Amino acid sequence: MKKIYFIGALLATSLSFGQATLPYYEPFNYTAASNLGAQGGWVNVNTGDEVLVEAGNLSYTGLQASLGNSVKFDGGGIDPQQAFTAQTSGIVYSSFIIKVVSVTGVTDPNGGYSYGLADTSTNFASTVWIKPLGAGFQFGINKATATGDTQYLPTEYALNTNYLVVIAYDLGATKASSIWINPTNLGAVSAPASTLTTTTGTTDRTQIQRVFLRQDSATETASVVIDEIRVGTTWAQVTPVPLGVAENNISGLKVYPNPAKSSLFVTSDNFEAKQVEIYNVLGKMVLSTTVTNAPVNVSTLSSGVYMVKVTEEGKTATRKIVIE
Repeated sequence: MKKIYFIGALLATSLSFGQATLPYYEPFNYTAASNLGAQGGWVNVNTGDEVLVEAGNLSYTGLQASLGNSVKFDGGGIDPQQAFTAQTSGIVYSSFIIKVVSVTGVTDPNGGYSYGLADTSTNFASTVWIKPLGAGFQFGINKATATGDTQYLPTEYALNTNYLVVIAYDLGATKASSIWINPTNLGAVSAPASTLTTTTGTTDRTQIQRVFLRQDSATETASVVIDEIRVGTTWAQVTPVPLGVAENNISGLKVYPNPAKSSLFVTSDNFEAKQVEIYNVLGKMVLSTTVTNAPVNVSTLSSGVYMVKVTEEGKTATRKIVIE
């Protein structure tokens, strides 16, 4: 069934020991109607209603094909959290597809947050907020959780519509939180201009090591379906495009030697940075790096056939290679 069972098994194996490694991908390949908590490394925080696995997945045009199922929740209840390797510098990105089903119960004028990054189980960052607007709703972003610091986008978004949302937290000097709604330049080396970036608030984080789902209360949390969660340290890691998209758009692309043993060279007519992702035959990404006129170290990969996806200035191409 679309090879999701193999990928799900690999994810379950790698996450059962606690922290996930980055880049992290969650397709919710779990049994429909089951509790998310305690599956795939998710740990429940707080008490109340569980976040449930929803049959079927959400998709977004231009993004890598969705796998598995999704999750659905609303109101107050348990907040599942996924830990990953702590990041103390650079920018941490996370993406997900969301469908807001209803905001009828959201009567708090400040709205509420349903998703975000975190340092600890209670110290949150780049939280994504939702509140009613007209016949639809608004998205908001907050550096932490203080209601007065939430910055809402003026756009009225439609209910029961899939949106690709990307958030970021800058661990550098700015400590800024950013949000993108249906962004362009999927799979690019560099992030496009954000839909909104905020530095409002005095609560700064020095590390990011969790992603979470939030069921705050009956008056704050909208009814939502969320799918295809990704966390990474580059824009390309959280906005992957299908393998083969824009094939041959990179002028003069060469990937050699093939077969390769310890090093792989990726060159083109352009000397710009290249995002290189390598996938095994099961479709799992096993290596991700950015290079500029430097070899890619493939010495840790097992012998076999792999697909290499190269992204340069928004253009993407794939090549098949053999590792000896």
